[in-house]
Amino acid sequence: MSTPERAGWYDDPEDDSQLRYFDGIIWSDRTVPKRAPSREPAPVADETSTHGGPATDVFGRPTGASGQAGQPGQPAPGSGGAPGAQHQQGWVPSQSGQHGWRAPQQPEPTREAEPTTEDGQPLAGYGPRVAAYFIDLIIVGFLNIVFAGWFFWRGSEGYRDLVVEVARTGNQERVNSMTPEEMLGLFDMQDLLLGIGVTLLVFAIYHVLFLATLSATPGKRLLGLSVRRTDGPGRLGVGTAFMRILLPLGIQVVSLLPLIGYLLFFVTAADLLWPIKDVRRQALHDKIAGTQVVKGRQPRVAPGDGVSPSE
Repeated sequence: MSTPERAGWYDDPEDDSQLRYFDGIIWSDRTVPKRAPSREPAPVADETSTHGGPATDVFGRPTGASGQAGQPGQPAPGSGGAPGAQHQQGWVPSQSGQHGWRAPQQPEPTREAEPTTEDGQPLAGYGPRVAAYFIDLIIVGFLNIVFAGWFFWRGSEGYRDLVVEVARTGNQERVNSMTPEEMLGLFDMQDLLLGIGVTLLVFAIYHVLFLATLSATPGKRLLGLSVRRTDGPGRLGVGTAFMRILLPLGIQVVSLLPLIGYLLFFVTAADLLWPIKDVRRQALHDKIAGTQVVKGRQPRVAPGDGVSPSE
C-alpha cells in the first residue's frame, strides 16, 4: 500500500479489517474497526495525540480547544451546523484505491423548464415576436408606399391644392367656411378606395406568401423564428397561412367604418398581448389558425412523410 500524501484515516496496511491513522509522516498506533459512519456519535480519540498535537476523532478531524472544528458547541467541518448533516456523508474510495473522507457533492440548482410544443420544440419568447412584428410592419409600410402610394397621392390632389393656396394667400377663412361635404369633395374617393384595396392586398400577399413557403415572414426569419401547426412541425399550407392573417386583415377592413373602427382597438390590443399569459404562447390569430410561433426553422415536410428535411 502506498504512503498517503496527507494525514487521515486509511486502510491499515497490516489488517484490512480496520483503519489506521496516518499523521502525515508515519503510521500511528491508533486503529479503529472499518465501518461506515452511523447515526451513533463517532468514537473520539484522546484529547492529545501521541505526538503532542491536537487530538482527532476517528475521521482525522481535530477536537478539543485547540481545533476550531472541535471547540465546544461548534459543528464539525462540512456538517453545516445542522443536526444529522454528517449522515449525508460517507466513506468513498478515491481513484488511487485509498479510502478517505469526502464531502457529498451539492446538487445543481434546477432551472425552470422552457415552454415547448407538445412534441418538444421550444416556443418563441414574447420579446422576439414583438421585434419581428415591427420589422414586418416597416417592410409592409415601405411596400405600400411603392404600390399604393400613387393612388393616395392622386386621390388627395384637391386637398393638397387647397392647403398650398391657403398657405400662399393666408386666407384661413376659406377653410373655416367649408362644409364637411365640400371638404370631402376635395378627395377623389375612387383613387382612395383603390389605394386602400392595394394596401390590404399587399398585407395579405406578403404574409401568406412567406408563411406558406418559408413558415416565417422576413421579420421572424431574421430573428430565428418560424410558424408551425400545433399538431406537428412542417411548412404551413396556403389555407393555414390565410387563416392566420384573417383576424388582423378583418380588423383593417372594419377599421375603415366610422365609429366601429375605434372599438377594434381593444381587439387588436388583446390579440397582440394574449401570448404573454397564454400557456401555448398563442395570439388570438394563432388560435384561429391552430398555429404556434417557435424557435428555429421548419422542415419542408412534416416528419414521417418519407422526405428528409432540407433545413
